[in-house]
Amino acid sequence: MLLSRKSFSNLPISGWQVPSEQVFQLPEKVLQFGTGVLLRGLPDFFINKANNQGIFNGRVVVVKSTSSGGTNEFSDQDGLYTHCIRGIETGNRVEENIINASISRVLSAKDNGMKFSNAQKTR
Repeated sequence: MLLSRKSFSNLPISGWQVPSEQVFQLPEKVLQFGTGVLLRGLPDFFINKANNQGIFNGRVVVVKSTSSGGTNEFSDQDGLYTHCIRGIETGNRVEENIINASISRVLSAKDNGMKFSNAQKTR
């Protein structure tokens, strides 16, 4: 089953941090180049956390810069993905499961770059 806005309400996610519906209405404020795990695990994690606390109130538009793979994986899941955090903090065991909703959409540099190039040629 894919993770999506419609499906996460039906998942057995007791104890998970689930985004509120208001998060999906936030404006796009960040332009991010790259879809890698490091970007999703650090800045996007903190943007999601700040949104959930009402501090930032913005979402991320990601430009996928590599030609491998597509953007369908992100759009199929409404930009949602999970963070599973495990560790020790101040001597206590930490176990968090978070559905991250910081990404609003993913654009392909290859596909959108061609559209821009063609628009420039017709002028």
